[in-house]
Amino acid sequence: MQKQILNINKYNKTILEKLGIFGWKEQEENLLLASLLTGDPLLLIATHGTAKTGMTTNIAKALGVKFVSFDASKALFEDVLGYPNIKQLQQGKIEYIKSPVTIFDKEFVLIDELNRALVEMQSKWLEIIRSRKIMGMETKVKWVWSAMNPASYSGTQPLDQALVGRFALFVYPPEILNMNEEDRARVAHHVNGDDALALSFWANNIRKETISDKDKMVVGKEINKLLRIAAKNYINLIDEIPNLRIFLAKFATLLSHETKNEIRIDGRRLGFIYRNIIATRAVELAKAMLYNKEPAEFKISAKHTIIASIPVGINDDSVNKETVAHQIETVFDLLSEYFTEDSDIGKINMIYELFTTQDILRKVEILLKSDLNEMVKTKAWNELIKSSEDITPLSYVAMQVEAKHPGTIPSEMIDHLGGRIRPENLVSNSIKSLKNESIEYIDELEELLDQPDDLGKMIAIYHAKKAAHEDEFNIKELIKTVKSDIKTLNALIS
Repeated sequence: MQKQILNINKYNKTILEKLGIFGWKEQEENLLLASLLTGDPLLLIATHGTAKTGMTTNIAKALGVKFVSFDASKALFEDVLGYPNIKQLQQGKIEYIKSPVTIFDKEFVLIDELNRALVEMQSKWLEIIRSRKIMGMETKVKWVWSAMNPASYSGTQPLDQALVGRFALFVYPPEILNMNEEDRARVAHHVNGDDALALSFWANNIRKETISDKDKMVVGKEINKLLRIAAKNYINLIDEIPNLRIFLAKFATLLSHETKNEIRIDGRRLGFIYRNIIATRAVELAKAMLYNKEPAEFKISAKHTIIASIPVGINDDSVNKETVAHQIETVFDLLSEYFTEDSDIGKINMIYELFTTQDILRKVEILLKSDLNEMVKTKAWNELIKSSEDITPLSYVAMQVEAKHPGTIPSEMIDHLGGRIRPENLVSNSIKSLKNESIEYIDELEELLDQPDDLGKMIAIYHAKKAAHEDEFNIKELIKTVKSDIKTLNALIS
């Protein structure tokens, strides 16, 4: 048994393990380091007993910075700000009496039990979290992390959405039963912080901690070295991946589309995601350099970082995080070629147009003409099949193309497309829809609908139906559009 414990003590792999924090995946550790690199705020969300406070305290000790932890459920504003100096107020000056817990000289702040704070106190943390100021006054704070329990816990308060929006990253520390057996053994053996405090009383002031403060300072030097390398990487990456901002602009639109507007990324969140991706990658490259190992694949790293950058279910435990994560992954995968060295920007832009254009016939042209991967094609066809809009023309064209070029359409979509061809759409009631001044175009419309083949009739009827319900009926534009689409789609079939 003693031999096993000694082996456990020797095991040092990640920075967190060297600080006595076990069970974390390196991907999650990299998010913490990314937050340390940029200074953008981070929120830890987990059940009690997951070492949220202990981990943050150990990191602050390792870095040797002035640290304070506020319990948001108890802290009064006077604890954070200090009490007004009456003598100075009498002279017309605003000054606060400092104490060991006031925030002004602190560099690293943990706001613990955030969702146990009363709503009126939550708003007082906004300024500190985002701008590192309090009542407009400057502080020395560089890093703000916060911690909360899941929303299902008794006594918790919903977080104001403006407060949630101040955090760049949302990290979920692992629970003990989600760790492997070896890590659970390390946790059981570990003594630090508030553990066994009375032991030194009975053992002649001897209390052996697993990780001493001296050990933590050694790790702190390692973190400093790592982040200084990462900082240089960060500056270089801004120039090396200029397409990242373009990717995120498109990603935000597609995510809104995929989630039916349930996730709408604002400007601040988009900036957080941009910096988080670069910072995490900078940390990975710094680790690769420092420890002589291969960095993670950028595409995988970026996907994980994006998921951690979007708040989901913060106030509602019933939200299925896996479902939302899958939606984010789906959108990311559609555009993921941005993260490959030989990426084809033209193809990526085509995929973006495929999922954002409102012109169904343009969607068909892209689907049938472009060299797209199976995942993209299947998703696009599936969306079209499930749409409530009449897709008779595109279904007809698609089936014709598939007959001549088998494999153009994913096999599982063929029957569904065939079922969306409606013979009744060879007859138009569009003329009946014309009203007021548009009635004068009946002759031109009848001539337009009198196409020589089924495809021409379907396209003409499709556009005539749409035009008849518009406020302004432009017969010249309608004729031009129908002719252009007939020519385009006939070219696809031939």
